Amino acid sequence: MNRLKKEKSEYLLQHSNNPVDWFPWCNEAFEKAKKEDKPIFLSIGYSSCHWCHVMEKESFENDETAKLLNENFISIKVDREERPDIDSLYMYSVQMINGNGGWPASIFMDFQGRPFFAGTYFPPKDHHNIPAFNTILSKIIDLYKNHRKSIDENINLVFENLSGHFSHDKNIVKINNSNLYSLIEAQIKQSFDFNNGGFGDFPKFPETSKLFALMLLEKKYNNQYGNKLLSTTLKSMINGGIFDQLGGGFSRYSTDKKWLVPHFEKMLYDNGLLLSTISKACKLNHQQLYIDTIKKLVDFLNNEMKNSNNLFYSSQDADSGGVEGSYYTWSYEELDNQLEKADFNFIKNYWNITKNGDLDGKNILNINEKNQTKSNNLEKIKNQLISIRNTREKPNTDKKIITSWNSLVISGLCDSYNLTKNQNHINQAIKTANSILDNLSENNSLYHTQNNNKGFLEDYSYFTKSLFDLYNSSQISKWLILACKFNSITLEKFWDTEKKLFFDNELNDELIIRTHNLFDPMIPNSAAIASINCYMAYKYTSKKQYLDIATTSLNTASELLSKHPLEVPNWFNLYYLINEENIEIFISGDRKNDFYNQAKEYIQGKFLPASILVSQEENDFINNLPISLGRSNDKKTKVYICKNYVCDLPIDNINDLMMKL
Repeated sequence: MNRLKKEKSEYLLQHSNNPVDWFPWCNEAFEKAKKEDKPIFLSIGYSSCHWCHVMEKESFENDETAKLLNENFISIKVDREERPDIDSLYMYSVQMINGNGGWPASIFMDFQGRPFFAGTYFPPKDHHNIPAFNTILSKIIDLYKNHRKSIDENINLVFENLSGHFSHDKNIVKINNSNLYSLIEAQIKQSFDFNNGGFGDFPKFPETSKLFALMLLEKKYNNQYGNKLLSTTLKSMINGGIFDQLGGGFSRYSTDKKWLVPHFEKMLYDNGLLLSTISKACKLNHQQLYIDTIKKLVDFLNNEMKNSNNLFYSSQDADSGGVEGSYYTWSYEELDNQLEKADFNFIKNYWNITKNGDLDGKNILNINEKNQTKSNNLEKIKNQLISIRNTREKPNTDKKIITSWNSLVISGLCDSYNLTKNQNHINQAIKTANSILDNLSENNSLYHTQNNNKGFLEDYSYFTKSLFDLYNSSQISKWLILACKFNSITLEKFWDTEKKLFFDNELNDELIIRTHNLFDPMIPNSAAIASINCYMAYKYTSKKQYLDIATTSLNTASELLSKHPLEVPNWFNLYYLINEENIEIFISGDRKNDFYNQAKEYIQGKFLPASILVSQEENDFINNLPISLGRSNDKKTKVYICKNYVCDLPIDNINDLMMKL
C-alpha cells in the first residue's frame, strides 16, 4: 500500500500513485522493518529534481521493480526540502560510500536507520559502468539474506565514519591574519575560471558565498582584483543561458563551463542569494547590467514565485512535457517563422541563434558579447517570444513555502533596496517578513514549511539575519527588536552550551546522529550565519555573551578555516567581521530632514560589511542601545561615525560624510 496519498509535500504526492509501497518518514516504517527483518530503502529527492523524475518513470513506476521493493524492502520516500536534517545526514553517507553525492539519493539501511550501501540515480539497465537498479536490489537481497555478516561489517564501518564526521571534538587553531588572506587568494587562483568566471570546471554553480568572499578581499585591499573576478563571473552568468533572458530568474547550475547550457530548474534560494550578490557587487562596481538584472530578478520573483500571502514558492521544474528545458529552448526554424525578417536577423547575432542549436538541436537564448548591437525592437521581440512561450506546457511550480528560503529573498530585497532605493523592494520585504510571522511562526517558534514542520537552524538563522537586514534598510525599530529576540530563541534551541556548537536541529532522538555542519554547501552554512547573527547582536547591544558565542563558534571552525578558507566562506565572513575595520554609525535628529535621507541613502549605498547603522527613534529599545546613549535627544540631524570604537566629531552635511566614508 502506497501511504503517500495523504502527504502534503508536492514531491511525495508525485510518487503517491507509484506501485511501490512507499512510507513517508515515520516510526511505523522502522517498526515494520524490524518486525519483518527487512532492509530499508530510503529515497531522497525534491519536486524540481530532473533525475528524480527520470528514476521515478524508469523504476518506481515499473511493476517488476516495485515487486522487488515491496517483497524485500521497506521503502521510505523523503522530500529533502521538507527534511533537510535527514538529507544532510544521509547525503554524507552517499558521498562517503559512492564517492560523490546528488539527487535522487538512494540509501539502503537497517531498521535503526544505519546505512550500509548508497548511491544516487540508478538506471533501469546497466549504463556507463552504473549497474541497473534491479541488479542492485537483487544483490542487496542476496547479501541481506545470505551474507548478513558482511552487511553488519559495512554498517559498523559507515556508522563509525558518520560519527567521526559529525564529531564534536574540533581542534582550535590560532589563525594568522596575513596567512589566511594569502591562502584564500591562492585557493581562488587555483580554482577560479579566469576565462568564464566562477569556480571549477563543470558543472558550474553560482556559489554566492564564494563570490561574497571576493567582495571582502576587494574591500580589504581595494586593488580591483576581487572586483575583476566578481565582474567576470556575474557578467558571464547574466549573459549566459543559465539566466532566463525572457522571463528572468537563474537556473540551478550550468552543465558546461561557459554558463550556456543550464540544468533548467529554478530554485528560490539561488535567486534570493543572487539578488543579494548582484546588489552588493553593484556597490563596488556600478554597472547598468547589474541594475537591469536586479529588476528582472525581482519581477521574476513577484510574477512567477509569489503567492497571495506574499510568500514565495520553492522552485520550478526543469522539465515540461517530460522533456528537460523544452519550455525555454527554440529551434532555428521556429524563430525564423515567428519573427519578422529584420527582427530574426537581429536576434541571430544578439542571442547566438544557429541551425544546430545548443541542446538537442534547440537554441538556448544567450547574449553574444561580441555583438552588442542594440535594437529598438528588442523589448517587442521579447514580449512576442514570451507570448509564444506561454502557449507551451509550463514547468511545474513546487508551491512549498520554506521559511529559510523566503528569508533569503527578504535579505535580497533589502540589498536591492539599499542600492536602487526602489520603495517596492523594501515594502515587499516587510510584507514577506510579516507573513512569516503570521503564517510560519507560533509561540516564538518557526515552522520550516507551511505544513507545520518544525523549524531547523537554517530557518532561525536565515530569518534572524533577514530581520537584521530589514532594520538596516528600513531603520524601523520593530525589526531590530525582533532580530535580537529571534537570535536569543536560536541560541535556546540550537546552541549546545556543553559542546559549544550550533546543531542543525533541536534535540531529537529520531535520527541516529544529531548533525552539525561547518562546510558551506550551495546555501550559506547555518551555523556560520547563526554565529554572524550573534556578532551583530553584540554590535548593537554590547552584550558580551553574544561575542563569546560568535568567537567560540569561530574557534570550532578555525582548523578548517586555516586550511580551506575558500570552502568555508561564511566562516571567513565571520572572521572578517570580528577582525577587520568595524564601523558604527548613528544618525540623530529629525528623519524628515533632507540631510537625514541623503545620509541614509549614501550609507546604505556603500559596501560596508562590518558596519551597523542606527537612527534616532522614539523607542526605549533604540534609546538604550550603547550607540544611542547621549545622542538620542539631538534636535538637529547629525551623523556620528565610530571606527574601531573611536568616534569622530558629528557630521551635519553630505559632503563631509562622503569624505569620511
